[in-house]
Amino acid sequence: MGFLKGLLLILIACSQINAQMPMLTLEHLTTKEGLPSNEVWCISNDKQGFLWIGTGRNICRYDGYDFLRLDSLQLGYCSGVSTSSNGDIYTSNDTRGLSKIEAKTLAVSTIAVNNYDDADPGNDLHEQSMVDSYDQVWVCDYTSVKRYDPATKKLHRYTFSTTVSGGDVYQYASFYEDASGTFWIVSELGLYRYDRKADKLVCHLGMEAILPKNRVPVRLCKASGDGAGNLWIGGYEYGLVWYSPKTDEFKIRKEGFEHNNVICAQESKDENGKRIIFIGTNDGISVFYPYKNELYHLPQFYNDGIKVKGMFDDRANSILWIATNDGVYKYRYRNAGIRTTGLAPGVVRLPVQVTSILPAPGGSYLLGLSHSGALCWKPASNQFRFLPFPIDALTDKIRWIMDRPFAFTDKGIFTGDIENGRFTLWKPSVELFKNKDFRDGLLDRKGRLWIANLNEGLKVIDPKTNREIKVFPDEEARKLVQLSYVKGIIEGNDGRIWVASCSRGLFFFDEEHSKFVNIEKLPENKGLRIGGDCINGLQKTADGSILIASWGGVSKISSKGKILTTFEFKSGLLIDTYCANIAEMPDGNIWFSTNEGIHIANPKTRTVRYLTTIDGLRSNAPVGFYYNQKNELMLGLTNAINILNISQLNGDVTKPRVEMSSIEVKGKMLHHDLANEIELQPDENSITFNFTTLNFEPTSKNLFSYQLEGFESSWVDLGNQHSVSFTNLSAKSYTLRVKSSNSSGQGSDKPLIVRFSVKPYFTSTWFFRTLIGLTIAALIVLMMRWRVNTLAERNRLDLEITEWRLKALQSQMNPHFLFNSLNSVQNYLLTNRGVEGARYLSKFSKLVRRIMENSNHQYLSFEQIIDTLRMYVEIESFRFNHEFTYDFDIEENDVLLDAHLPPMLLQPYVENAIWHGLMPKEGEKKLKITARVEKKHLVCTIEDNGVGRTFAPRSEGHISRGQEMTKGIFESLRRKESEAKIEMIDLFDSANNPAGTRVRLTIPLENV
Repeated sequence: MGFLKGLLLILIACSQINAQMPMLTLEHLTTKEGLPSNEVWCISNDKQGFLWIGTGRNICRYDGYDFLRLDSLQLGYCSGVSTSSNGDIYTSNDTRGLSKIEAKTLAVSTIAVNNYDDADPGNDLHEQSMVDSYDQVWVCDYTSVKRYDPATKKLHRYTFSTTVSGGDVYQYASFYEDASGTFWIVSELGLYRYDRKADKLVCHLGMEAILPKNRVPVRLCKASGDGAGNLWIGGYEYGLVWYSPKTDEFKIRKEGFEHNNVICAQESKDENGKRIIFIGTNDGISVFYPYKNELYHLPQFYNDGIKVKGMFDDRANSILWIATNDGVYKYRYRNAGIRTTGLAPGVVRLPVQVTSILPAPGGSYLLGLSHSGALCWKPASNQFRFLPFPIDALTDKIRWIMDRPFAFTDKGIFTGDIENGRFTLWKPSVELFKNKDFRDGLLDRKGRLWIANLNEGLKVIDPKTNREIKVFPDEEARKLVQLSYVKGIIEGNDGRIWVASCSRGLFFFDEEHSKFVNIEKLPENKGLRIGGDCINGLQKTADGSILIASWGGVSKISSKGKILTTFEFKSGLLIDTYCANIAEMPDGNIWFSTNEGIHIANPKTRTVRYLTTIDGLRSNAPVGFYYNQKNELMLGLTNAINILNISQLNGDVTKPRVEMSSIEVKGKMLHHDLANEIELQPDENSITFNFTTLNFEPTSKNLFSYQLEGFESSWVDLGNQHSVSFTNLSAKSYTLRVKSSNSSGQGSDKPLIVRFSVKPYFTSTWFFRTLIGLTIAALIVLMMRWRVNTLAERNRLDLEITEWRLKALQSQMNPHFLFNSLNSVQNYLLTNRGVEGARYLSKFSKLVRRIMENSNHQYLSFEQIIDTLRMYVEIESFRFNHEFTYDFDIEENDVLLDAHLPPMLLQPYVENAIWHGLMPKEGEKKLKITARVEKKHLVCTIEDNGVGRTFAPRSEGHISRGQEMTKGIFESLRRKESEAKIEMIDLFDSANNPAGTRVRLTIPLENV
């Protein structure tokens, strides 16, 4: 009976119904994010999924991270962009007219030029370009529409006979192809269908309509289709136009657009998955609910007068893109499993947070608030009623105790009086506690009331007498609040009371021993830790396990206190430190909240996925948190509630893909067909790859990894980074593989593969190396042959020199010389000049011994050669009775004296000078031998003042052995040393009579 009375009171209390503005979340992209201009005219996507945006300055491509601007093309204002079946982009722009952009290389070609200079107005403009399913490209101008056939490269023109007000045929048009393949021309003269068989335009709405009932004056702008095949058309000043191709019926809604021009409309879904129509006007964005005929003007757009240019529905990503004069707005409507309910305005002072959610009888809920009181909410009818507190207070938790709600707040404990629609102060909270900040409470199975106060800890109260019951000593109670706070309590399936504290961790009450036990002190938890000692959330699972959410992580503990699993920030499993509320789902996954959204931890795989505002959450920082029996998780937010359908969210996980967005080589963009290998020049070994998932989600939602075959075999995690650069790559072939994964742990099925190679410098090629090797080998062979030839030549020359030395020795020791010398000795003895004869014989013997010694050496120092030569000249002078005088003028120079020469190089010339130059002469006879160092050469002269070479007596048939020998030696030297030479100079007196001979020998010192 008490339950039925409570149910009746709640149904009565929750009786107020409030219509609410849809709570839509739109993202905004402007020039700050990289758009060429905030004046955006058209949006479409290509076959890969890249978004193409036409602006007032140029066209650009968006990959979810960056805008690839094509400013260098200087296309100017772009009114239309569309994609053909082979992926080429057709765009209508101001400077070129109708152009084609090859998607793989971004090469641009002009198809139809804007020509304002000739007399034909039909080629002045080519705007609103669109490609239909037959790859026919459509454009318009101010007088007609045109169809370009890429196969025949011909332009077909379609004109109109009807005129608009003012008498001018002003036919600016746009194009739309519905799901059935019917192609529509939406013009300022009406709605036309293209008849492909007849190749003509058929009017279905407007003054030329084939049906009389549809011959109404309209001025249309842009159209789109809904799921039922109907068209929603912007009608400028006429309002919003609805047209059914099946029945040829139409409706025009002017109500709500009395002061606006409707530009376009697009079917979508609201935050709760309800069907809506987005309507773009010249002043803002409106939302229309067809099933309940309700129209809402979004104030954030109308307040700023934002003009809408067009809309594009990206169905693959469930995103509605809106082109405006203030950039691009992005609305993601794929929020399967997430509903949002806003708090009714006027019921409670806003803003307010829903801090606690408590189920109540009859399918209603009590919502604890951050100020003022609580709300009674019935989801079925979205009814709200405000239940005030006696004083303004922040609700921490609302518990259903003794058939009534208890609100634990920072200003006391209040109990709900549903019949009177208010909360009143629970007096024991004032009588038994000094501190007014309460966090939790429960009625245990023994009928005892446990109250948790933030600073004073736990007290157990008899609910019948409202007096404290001592079930544990005071020192045990102080254990919970010593340098700590009590944050929450819960009763286990076995009746054990669990206490969450900050910052002493988790305790349970051992009633048998009347003490509180910290679970981390249990023997079975040795080496184990909970996520953090400052606990913010405490919950019980279906099997009686305990869940805690702490600063630092979350943990699951068995009903006996053993730590079963932990996800913590320190281990890297979590990216957020603050964990607030927690619950376990039937599949064993643990859902918990942070300030960055909802986290879903899988204890089996040790992975964590995330839900954020991008996935449909109204806020990333929920406060209230309740898991109900419908497998729904309810989140309390600021001014709203999110209801998460766990089953739908678990099934709504799509695998990501990865596409190459751009490639930069040495800072310059490279446009290349990735089906072919990229070839880089030797100085282009610095390359950057930018990739994307094309799901247009935030950076934090997409993860990447790569492998560069040819450089390293392992995979490298990039985290959220969507680019990778390589520098100083060796000349070889490489294969880059890139994978992506999302926050749910799902990875791409196939990696993106890019093959590229770095060409070597010519000096690093095998051809060059082979050429160098052959050249070196040839040089080695040539050097070896030269060396062999040189050694052979040297051996031959040395042999010749040795032979000439022998000849020189024979010359010096010739019988004539020996006979004359011995004859001179005999003459001295017969003439009683024995002393002189002995002296001569002594000198002669020394000379012979010296000559014999020198014959053992191929070369002698110049000083030894001169000493031998002195002895020879002295003997000759002695033999000829001193008939000539001689003089040795040798420079005192160590380099000169140490120079090495063949031993018999000078003696034949001295002998020649004495015997053939001086001896035949009458009168004074002189011989002079000089030696100097001049310019790194040894210069030796042998000069006599004899009769000269012309008058020197020669026996018939006589050959000068000395001359022959010396020439042979010098010829050998010249072959070895090219600068060695000998000069024979005839001397003359003033009357030009022969006056002697000078022999000049020049030999390089460094080569001697």
